[in-house]
Amino acid sequence: MKQLYLILLLLFFTGQVRADKSLTIICSPSEATIYKVGPDKKEINIGTGSAMIKIDKDEPITIVVRLDGYKPFSKTYVNSKSVALPKEDRIVLDTRLVRVNAQPYDAKIYIEGAVQSASTAWVEVRKDATITVEVKKPGFFTKHKTYHNRQGMDVPPIDEVIALTDRSMFVKTVPSDVKVIVNGKAIGEGNAEVVIPVQTCITVQYVKEGFITIEKQYCAKDGQPLPPLTENIILKERLVAVRTTPEDATVKIDGRVMGTGEYKVRIPFGQCVEVIVEKAGFVPSKKNYCNEDGVQPPPVSEHLILAVDEAFTSSVQSDQANVNFTIETGRPEEEAWKILSQITMNYFDNIELADRETGYVRTSWNVKNFQNNTIRTRIIVKQADILPLKYTIKLVSEYSGEAKTSVKQDESFVPWDRILNTYKDVISEYQSRLK
Repeated sequence: MKQLYLILLLLFFTGQVRADKSLTIICSPSEATIYKVGPDKKEINIGTGSAMIKIDKDEPITIVVRLDGYKPFSKTYVNSKSVALPKEDRIVLDTRLVRVNAQPYDAKIYIEGAVQSASTAWVEVRKDATITVEVKKPGFFTKHKTYHNRQGMDVPPIDEVIALTDRSMFVKTVPSDVKVIVNGKAIGEGNAEVVIPVQTCITVQYVKEGFITIEKQYCAKDGQPLPPLTENIILKERLVAVRTTPEDATVKIDGRVMGTGEYKVRIPFGQCVEVIVEKAGFVPSKKNYCNEDGVQPPPVSEHLILAVDEAFTSSVQSDQANVNFTIETGRPEEEAWKILSQITMNYFDNIELADRETGYVRTSWNVKNFQNNTIRTRIIVKQADILPLKYTIKLVSEYSGEAKTSVKQDESFVPWDRILNTYKDVISEYQSRLK
């Protein structure tokens, strides 16, 4: 009987040994804390770096290993016949964890392109991996942050605040190839993102050859209007760079002298501008540039070459043109009239009107055609006085500025301060012979 009792007692203790098992948990990094999860889900600190736990038969135990900057590791141990529990379990925390906070509060966090639901997000960076985080909000310049979990690279932070401070706007231009220049530096053409650093102002120029540049200032300063989220820029006013030959030719716009040699002609939208380039001795050039819908747009630039005016080289500048000269003569009236008639007929074939009694002579127009000009000339003589005998003589010299102008088109001719070489001595001859 006593022997039976001893056998039963031995079997009882042997069963207890099989029922309870001890397990040592070792963590890496060694700063990690091991927690045992109780029935009420509360975590109980059981050690740092390592801990020993007892696992009752068929009573699972869950542990959690935590360390700031790492993703927590959870594991449940079960003591049963079907599970072989080791004496030691090594747990390695190798997934980094970054808590990212976005500012402003309504900014969106994107992890590898996927938007998160809140302004705070946990970023998991697995071993040997790289994760990119973006923080975005309309009107702000997007910030990017890349976290690495690789040997030899910077360790990700535990917490990071990504604050959007610089403003941003998106620009769309018409035409689509307009250059966008920020503070003197080109950043793109057409569609571009313009960044305005916090507490600063920037100057943006919208530039395209052949158009008037638009310049605007945008600020991200307290107390000043914020830049728009989007900016639509339409270049409408045209610009024609006019260059002349000769280089000192005068450029006139709508009748006003604007410069010589080179000038950029501005053509407002919906308008036309007349440009005249001229220089003495050359045939003027006239151009009309229009900036209207449905009309051929003006050129970006134009080189206007003036042709030599043959009328200029065939004439002399004179203060005798279109001026009344009074000549006093001591000759008898009949003799003076004869001399007047002879001189006039030497230069002009046709006399339109001659009246000796009134002392009036007017010739017909003599017309000289050039490649780019038409010159008409006539003489008008009037008797100015009898005692002493005086005559007023006027050499009329006019030009049209165009070839083959009809002599009858009076409205096309204007006074010319030059005299064709044929008539340059006529006044002098009157003066000398009537003395």
